[in-house]
Amino acid sequence: YEGRRKLVDKYKLKRIRAGARLRGYSKYKDKLTPTEYVKQVIQGQIYDPTLSFQLNNDFKVIDVAPNYLFNDPESLGYAAVIEWLSPKYSTPRDFEKQKKSIDLFLSGERFVPQFLPRELRRTVRKATTAFGQSILDIEGEAFYHKVEYYREKLKALRNKSLNKKNLDDIYQKLEKENKQDLFRLAHAFSLQLEIVNVCEAAYRTWRLRQKPPTQALKKKLNLIYVLTAHPTEARNKNVVKTLQNIQKLLIEGIDSNFLFNDMALGTQMKLLWLQPFSKEKKPSVLDEADYVYSLIFDPEILNYILDEKPAFDIRLRSWVGGDKDGNPYVDKDVMVMCLNKSRTHLLQFLYRNLLRLQDDLHLISHSKYRLKNQVDLIGLLKADLRKLETISRGDGTKVKSWVAKYKSLLKSLNPAIASHQSLVQMNKALEIFPALVLPIELREDSSLILEALTQPQAPIRKMLHELSQIAGPLAMTSYARGLIISHCESDQDIENAAQLAEMATKSSIMPIIPLFESREALMSGKNILKNWLKNKKNYYKVKRHWAGKFEVMLGYSDSAKQVGIISSRFLIAKSMHELDKTLTSLKLKPIFFHGSGGSVARGGGSIKEQISWWSLSAVENPKMTVQGEMIQRQFANKEILNSHCAYFTLEALRRKISKTRYVVSPDLYKLEKLASQAYVDLVKNGPLLTTLLKTTPYRYLDILKIGSRPSKRPSDHVTLDSLRAIPWVLCWTQSRSLLPTWWGIGSAWKKLTKTEQDHLKILFTHDPFFSSFVKMLSFSLAKVEMDVWHMYFDKAETGDLFHQLCHEYKLAVEFARDVSKQNSLLWFRPWLGESIRLRTTHIDILNLIQIIAMKKDDEALLRETIVGIACGMMTTG
Repeated sequence: YEGRRKLVDKYKLKRIRAGARLRGYSKYKDKLTPTEYVKQVIQGQIYDPTLSFQLNNDFKVIDVAPNYLFNDPESLGYAAVIEWLSPKYSTPRDFEKQKKSIDLFLSGERFVPQFLPRELRRTVRKATTAFGQSILDIEGEAFYHKVEYYREKLKALRNKSLNKKNLDDIYQKLEKENKQDLFRLAHAFSLQLEIVNVCEAAYRTWRLRQKPPTQALKKKLNLIYVLTAHPTEARNKNVVKTLQNIQKLLIEGIDSNFLFNDMALGTQMKLLWLQPFSKEKKPSVLDEADYVYSLIFDPEILNYILDEKPAFDIRLRSWVGGDKDGNPYVDKDVMVMCLNKSRTHLLQFLYRNLLRLQDDLHLISHSKYRLKNQVDLIGLLKADLRKLETISRGDGTKVKSWVAKYKSLLKSLNPAIASHQSLVQMNKALEIFPALVLPIELREDSSLILEALTQPQAPIRKMLHELSQIAGPLAMTSYARGLIISHCESDQDIENAAQLAEMATKSSIMPIIPLFESREALMSGKNILKNWLKNKKNYYKVKRHWAGKFEVMLGYSDSAKQVGIISSRFLIAKSMHELDKTLTSLKLKPIFFHGSGGSVARGGGSIKEQISWWSLSAVENPKMTVQGEMIQRQFANKEILNSHCAYFTLEALRRKISKTRYVVSPDLYKLEKLASQAYVDLVKNGPLLTTLLKTTPYRYLDILKIGSRPSKRPSDHVTLDSLRAIPWVLCWTQSRSLLPTWWGIGSAWKKLTKTEQDHLKILFTHDPFFSSFVKMLSFSLAKVEMDVWHMYFDKAETGDLFHQLCHEYKLAVEFARDVSKQNSLLWFRPWLGESIRLRTTHIDILNLIQIIAMKKDDEALLRETIVGIACGMMTTG
């Protein structure tokens, strides 16, 4: 011990930390927890041969650690974390920090993660320390300590009951901060949350690399992802790029046994700090195209998509440039420009592969195989790519000509070269992207489709006509896969769209996709299809021109906004199974397109919970949207994308084997009706809805700059119809209330009889739909912070309103616990509970700063907090 202190003096160190194995704990293991044992040793009630000696040498206990020594019968693996501070070199701040650690330990308020892996926690510590050092280096010690002050204050609340008084104390302190420091604080905590997200992605990637590859299936699953045209991505694209660089450095460090490149990591952290986090201008449709294509055409991701996979294939579509519904900035010219952007990426891919092939052939051009002529042919193919750089009318003819020359080259190649990796990838690319573009999908409102029948200048009609002129001899579906009808309410809406497509393109090849998104449409979907298909001409069109496939899109967002989540899911499940049965009976192949978002309120959630209640046809032919920041998260790297696809494939296989039957429970039907009525009563109450939306950033939606489409529909009053689905969910996510996910369900549960409740408890154990709903509801309830939401309320306006909201929230929590028979809301994923608990306090301070920003109408500060809260909650909407 004396030698250790001499080392401290020699090198002017601040402290000694060590593990003190609890040598006598095994004698007390049936009476005391390790923490209780240590406390009694500190108080002198128990003598421990190791720890008592160290306490007498001025060491202090700051924590207890498991797994200190394995196979130790005396300590059972437990040790006290002890610390000694040098009186010469430790500062008063060091002693104050030690005292706080001791107090937290003794009071039982220190949060000890049980389920988050050690490697992840180690990575987070490394990254956040590097980030803190960057703030210190750039902004100086005074501001760095200010950030630390708030971080420590929030950390101390992690194990206390969060209440408005605690938040008020921090809020009053924040109100005294100057404008510059307030923005820098928002910047610091926003970036901190996103760094944690990056650490989680890096750890996940590292773990995935250790897993065995997916097993082959007899029949591959075709996974279709549609990248939507209204991203909720609110981050500056340069920040996204910097975060990607940080993620790569973290993965490399974990792979190297946690030896990180500190200099490179520090450089990227400084760059991260010096850039604006949120977008400073509203993105155009072309900006959205740039963002989406930069992710999916990244060489690593594109190569993975094209590589042969044993169990599934990936197909991509996009709404970018094709989604006309409600977007005044989409027309035929923008559509062509977006197609051109994807063409540019694919031409670069072809050029890279042809060049690689040409270089390899050069290596053997003087051998006995005499490949000089083939090298020249490749050079001509490369040169001809320039003719495809700009998409215009007749583009299909040029593409077809180039592909014919390419296939001619393939026939002339020596068999030894025919399996060259570049050729295999190019062949796959031409299969997936036959027009050398990422295929788009068109969408327009049913009322505007009707108008377009008599208006030649209608944008959607001109877009369809332009596509037919561009495609020429190529199938138009190589450029656009279908026309989606928003707000499809009748068979006449389908007929109007089919007539418009035929009128504009002089062809029947364009599939028409009804989008059932309202309660009425979902309830009558079966009859809508029956009525349209009973016309033999229409049935023949589907069989011949659409390959016998009939696609229906199911709208999660708008239906949930209209009738509440449980009713929306209930209607979608019922409609899906009815449509499946109807189309199958007509010997047509149903394709269900799930218009879901990243958040639970918009149909998101874990893959298992999402698909467990789908119909068999939906599982066998999965198609779903990927929106906003979820594109970047899902397509972050090939390991994460592969994991998502492989997991989906595995769940789809299990789902197919289980062959779950869809049965409507009368008790569940009653619960759904009661919950829906309570939800509708809330959102149809105009004055009440206006009051509640004032407790969110709703009135600032126009300044958020998160998408090219207007965030609100034109309206003189606040109504449910005037709010778009993404901003609707965003408002409640930002205020931490997530109101639409749980309102009404608790009071509905209380209105059921004891017998009905008991039936539903049994139903939860075996019904995939109800089990999925309860788990997703529980996840949402675990993220709610009612005391934080309370801070957004104006006392003069709300009266007893907030107490009513709290009462309904408590009833929803009771419902989840009663049905699941679990006290924890996240019993099914305990690590998720720890993740929420660790990050929530950093979100809290952003909420408080956001309230200040709203009061001061500080748009820049408001944008920063919105992006930060979105990163903490893992979704904007």
